[in-house]
Amino acid sequence: MLDFASLTSNPITLRQIEYFVWSVRLGSKALAAKKFGVTPSAMSQQICALEAVLDRKLYDRASGRSSLTRFGNVFFEHAAGVMDSFYETLSVCRTFSDDVVTVGATTTLATKLIPPIIYRMQRERQVMRISVESYTDTRSLCAALDRGIVDLAVGPLETFRDGRNARTIGEEELVIACHRSRAAGLEATWPALALQPWVGYRTHSDIDKIIRRESERAGVDVRYVATAGDVPTALSLVAHGIGVTLVPKMALKGAWPMLSAVHLEKPIRRTISVQARDESPVVDRFLEIAGNGNLGRKLVAIGLLEGSEAYP
Repeated sequence: MLDFASLTSNPITLRQIEYFVWSVRLGSKALAAKKFGVTPSAMSQQICALEAVLDRKLYDRASGRSSLTRFGNVFFEHAAGVMDSFYETLSVCRTFSDDVVTVGATTTLATKLIPPIIYRMQRERQVMRISVESYTDTRSLCAALDRGIVDLAVGPLETFRDGRNARTIGEEELVIACHRSRAAGLEATWPALALQPWVGYRTHSDIDKIIRRESERAGVDVRYVATAGDVPTALSLVAHGIGVTLVPKMALKGAWPMLSAVHLEKPIRRTISVQARDESPVVDRFLEIAGNGNLGRKLVAIGLLEGSEAYP
């Protein structure tokens, strides 16, 4: 059993971990030494020092070749993970920039709604760089905002949490997407839709919850023949005649030409908002532009959002 008090008094260095991991990955201490620009002797000394701290042998020298001991194999797997995590952390530090705003959005909004907002910001030279990240559901999107992975979250966010800056952008409508050959005879009521084969979504996704809620209200069961991880994948399946599905209407803009939208007898709408956890001039400007009435009316005019009292 390892003596952890010994590990504390004789700490393992990152250099020792690097030398050991790369000597295994390259299959030779000599090649690893060449990679780091040191002599094979210096490489061996560091690995021996690592073994001394661990009080375990990493290499089976009795085998006559550089093969790992059983412990060496296990230690290598963990050491390689530690080293790769460190490299990844350094990569984040090198690429991080204070003038980059990261916007997180649900998949459809990331491809349909965010680009017009970014275009307007760049036209006004309000920000140098914007990074857009897409999320398949609002739960993971809100979690990313809470952890600071994104600066802003855009989506059908149900509540404005305390401590967040928020703006309402507008409303989106959810419609039934089907192959155009089905559209003429498709009745847009849930009892009728339950007779159709459906392309569903992963359990507990936002749209999956809506489908389940509405079908339960109507007292019917929806029959799934396929499941998609996101809206674009669902539309691709529907375009090939596999079934019908529920999607944001804006997702059909510029989509497959063989797709048709059928409006539900009782429309389903969701309020789209943008939320920010922290304040900065760039974030505040994004919130201001996203919540601007003129932009909202333009988004309604091009069919991305629905008309409302805010944007008649």
